[in-house]
Amino acid sequence: MAQAAEKVRIAPRAVGKYLAQIAMVFAVQFAAGKLGEALPIINSGGIGPVWPASGIALSVLLLFGYQVWPGVAAGAFLLAFLSPIPHIAAAVYAAGTTLAALTAAFLLRRLVNFCASLSRLRDALGLIVFGAFGSGIISASIGVSVLYGVHVRGWSGFGSAWLIYWLGDSTGVLLVTPLVLTFPNLLRIRPRVRIAEFAVLLLLLTVACFIVFGDLPLIPVRLHVLAFAVLPFVMWAAIRFGVSGTVLSTLIIAIIATAETAFGRGPFAQNTPFTNAVLLDVFFVVLSMSGMTLAAAISEREQAEREREQLVRKQAAMEERLRLAAIVESSDDAIIGKDMDGIITDWNKGAERLYGYSAGEMIGLSISLLVPPDRPDDFAEIITKIKQGDTVNHYETVGQKKDGTRVEVSLTVSPIIDTEGRIVGASAIARDITERKLAEEALLEMSGRLITAHEEERTRIARELHDDLSQRMALLQIGLEQFEQDMPGLSSNARQQLHKVAEVATEVSSDIHDLSRQLHPSKLDTLGLAAAVGDFCRELSKRHDLQIEFLHHDVPRQIPKDVTLCLYRITQEALQNVVKHSGATEATVELTGHGDRIDLCISDSGAGFSPESTKGDTGLGLISMRERLRLVDGHLAVESEPSHGTRIRVRIPLGSTNAQVTIDGKAHQAGA
Repeated sequence: MAQAAEKVRIAPRAVGKYLAQIAMVFAVQFAAGKLGEALPIINSGGIGPVWPASGIALSVLLLFGYQVWPGVAAGAFLLAFLSPIPHIAAAVYAAGTTLAALTAAFLLRRLVNFCASLSRLRDALGLIVFGAFGSGIISASIGVSVLYGVHVRGWSGFGSAWLIYWLGDSTGVLLVTPLVLTFPNLLRIRPRVRIAEFAVLLLLLTVACFIVFGDLPLIPVRLHVLAFAVLPFVMWAAIRFGVSGTVLSTLIIAIIATAETAFGRGPFAQNTPFTNAVLLDVFFVVLSMSGMTLAAAISEREQAEREREQLVRKQAAMEERLRLAAIVESSDDAIIGKDMDGIITDWNKGAERLYGYSAGEMIGLSISLLVPPDRPDDFAEIITKIKQGDTVNHYETVGQKKDGTRVEVSLTVSPIIDTEGRIVGASAIARDITERKLAEEALLEMSGRLITAHEEERTRIARELHDDLSQRMALLQIGLEQFEQDMPGLSSNARQQLHKVAEVATEVSSDIHDLSRQLHPSKLDTLGLAAAVGDFCRELSKRHDLQIEFLHHDVPRQIPKDVTLCLYRITQEALQNVVKHSGATEATVELTGHGDRIDLCISDSGAGFSPESTKGDTGLGLISMRERLRLVDGHLAVESEPSHGTRIRVRIPLGSTNAQVTIDGKAHQAGA
C-alpha cells in the first residue's frame, strides 16, 4: 500500500515533466520549420536549400530519447497543416519527418554508440553519414512524394526537387544538431583571454562573410572566387574551441551566405536558382564536414593523450604501491593494518617474526589477541586517538606472542583515510625494544647505584665538614678571642689585623656550614620536606637577584626518605638552572600533596628554551632529574618555549610499582 501511494504521488510529477518536454519540442520544431520558410526567394514549392527543423528533430531525440517523438510529429504536422496541402498529406509529411529522425537516432545509438559531446571522430562521421545524409534520404523521398502527389511541385522536376530536399535536410542536421548538442561547452569557456579570442574570431569571421558574400559597394572587385576564404576561420574554431565553436562559426557563415544569396548577392546568386541552391548546400556541407571532423579528431587525440597520461600515472602509482609493498614485506618491523573495529586486514613478514602468527592466522581476527589481558587500556587509548584523526608516535607498551610470552614494543599508529576524507582504519608499526629495555634497566640499576653512592659521599663529606672542620673553625675562633684577651699590650695595628683574621675565620665557618647543608640538608631529617625546601628558597633568594615564591599544600608529614631527597634535589637543580640560564627575576615553587601522590611544580618567566634542542645535553640537569625519578617511580614533564619561560612538573606516586618519566610530553615506560 505504501508503495502504491508513493507511485500515486510520483506519477503526476513524471507525467507533467513528460508533457512539458513534448510541449517544448513541439514549439521548437514548429519555430525551426517557420524559420526554414522565411526565405521564399530561394524556395520552390516549399522546398528550400536549408531546413533547420530536421536538425532540431534529431537533436531532441538524441537528448530526450525516443519518447518525445509526438512533439516532433505535432510540430511538423502543424507546419504542413498551415501550408496549402490537404490534411492527409500533412499527416504523411509529419510521419516522414518523424520517421527520418527516429531512424537516424536509432542508427547512431546502435551502430556508432553515439556520444552527444562529439568528442570522437566516429561520432562526427556517424552524424554525417546516418544523421544527415541517411535521414535525408527518408525525409526527402516521403516529402517530395507527398508534395508531388498533391500537385505542389517545385524545382522543375521530381529529381531536382528530391536533390534539393535531401541536401536541405542534410544541411539542417549538419548545421543545427551539433550546435544544440554541444552548446553547453561554449558556456564553459572560462579564461578571459579565451573568451576574448573567441569574440575576435566571430567578429573577423562576420566581417569576412559580408566582404565575400555581400558584394559591398565599397569594394569594387567581386570576390566570388574567395568563397572558401572563410574556411581558415572554421579551422581556427576547430583547433581552439572544438566542435561547439566550429558549428557556431559554420552557422554564422550559413546565415549570412543564405541571406545574401536570397537578396541576389554573392557567389551563389550568379546562376539558375537550382544551381545556386545546390552550390550553396554543397558549400555548407563541405564547411561543416571539414570543420566538424577536424574538431572531433583533435578532441579525440587530446582525449587519448589525457587517457595515456592517466594510464601512465596509474602505472606509476601501481609501481609505487608495489615498491612500497615490497618494502613493507621486507621490513624487520611488524607492519599491521586494521579497520576501525580493530580487525586485522594486513600482516607482513615482520609481524610474523615478532608475534609468531602467520598472516593466514591473523587476518580477519581482532588486534586484541596481541594485547596482554592485564593491559586492555592500551588498545582502547590508541583506538580513541585514531578515531580523532591523531597519530600515535613511539607508544611503548607490551605485546603478547603466539606462545603467550610477552615482548616490549614501540608502536607508531596512523589513521588510514579514504578518498572522501573518512577514517577507515589504522596502520601500526611495531618494533621490538626488548633488548633496549634490558639495556635501560641495566642502566637504571647502574644510575641508581651511582646516585646512591653520590648521596652517601655527599652525606659523608657534609658530616666531615660539620663534625670536624666546623668544630676546628669554632676552636680557631675561640683561640683568637682568647689570644686577644691574653695580650692587652697589642698595638692598634696588630689588633686590627687580628680582628680581620677573626672575621675571615667566621666567614669560612659560615661557608662550611652552608656547604654542609647543601651537601646534605639536616632539616630534611629534622623538620621535613616543606621546611627544608622553604629554607633553601630563602637562602637562594638572599644570594641572588631572584624572588622565589614558595607555596605548599597538604604535604604529608610522613614521606619516604628517598622521595624527600629526590624532590629536594630536583628543586635545587631546577632553581640553580633558573639562576644560571633563564635570566628571570621571579620564580615559583609549589609543593602539593594529593593523598596517593605528591606533586612539585617549579616555574619561571625567563628566556625559556626548545626542549628538542636539549636532547642528549646534560647542561640543564634533565638527565639527572630523570634518573632520580626513575628510582622512585616518578613522572617528569618539561614545558618550555623560547622567550616564554619554563615549567617543570614532577609527580611521584606514593606506593607505585611502575615508573614513568615524560620529557617534552612524551611518555617512556621505565619498567615492566
